[in-house]
Amino acid sequence: DAVEKYFTSYDEKTASQYDKTMYHQIAVDLPRTNPSLDLFQNERVQQSLHRILVRLGDQAPWNGLRARDQRSRLVTPFFFVFLKEVTGAADGDVSTGKVMEGLSQELLDGVEADSYHCLTNMLDNAQDNYVMDSKGIQEKVFVLRRIIARLDDKLFRHLEAMEVEFLQFSFRWFNCLLMREFSLQCTLRLWDTYVAEKSFAGFHVYVCAAVLLNFSKELQTMDFPDMIVFLQKLPTESWDESKIDMLVAQAYSWNQQWSAGHI
Repeated sequence: DAVEKYFTSYDEKTASQYDKTMYHQIAVDLPRTNPSLDLFQNERVQQSLHRILVRLGDQAPWNGLRARDQRSRLVTPFFFVFLKEVTGAADGDVSTGKVMEGLSQELLDGVEADSYHCLTNMLDNAQDNYVMDSKGIQEKVFVLRRIIARLDDKLFRHLEAMEVEFLQFSFRWFNCLLMREFSLQCTLRLWDTYVAEKSFAGFHVYVCAAVLLNFSKELQTMDFPDMIVFLQKLPTESWDESKIDMLVAQAYSWNQQWSAGHI
């Protein structure tokens, strides 16, 4: 029903200006969706992602969602997992898009529906990060700043001395839930924890702190330009699930010790 209402029945001649803008922007954003994986350049996959994003964009509060291209990124881990589950394909065949050969529309529709459901649930648990005019991310950046000041005063003072604002590097960490910093497999491991949490948004701040402190020694040797470049492309290529396990465990420990009100 949702596909019929929000997508199949779309008529550009009678559509509102908002709908026209949304459809156009989604079409522009889709080719940039996780370009490192051929799967998401597949035409049928892009059609499914398009339908998901159109349905999402037509619902409150997500019709004011910041950075529309981030929505298409956020749905990709779910799409990958469900596509792998229904086909039983190897990771490599899913990543390259080979899995799409001969895949029935019925199975693809199921992957699309499950991905949409999980994405909306995740966004519901962190909606302050995405709704326009919300202070959610700014508040989380403030908490992250206080956590670092408490846990690593030397790093904090160095960031202050170099005039590095936490918002300059951590906005994307909160907006994309670290998926742009990690490989797909590391993202899946991290998000497995998030999906299991009723409200993961506050916990995510501690994970971000664990990521930043992991590079404390390197950062304390850098000046402003080097730090910004480093923080925008963290050297996490060699990280695996065991590394994420360590970060999650550390973040959980801090989260248990303190609440945001005590930082």
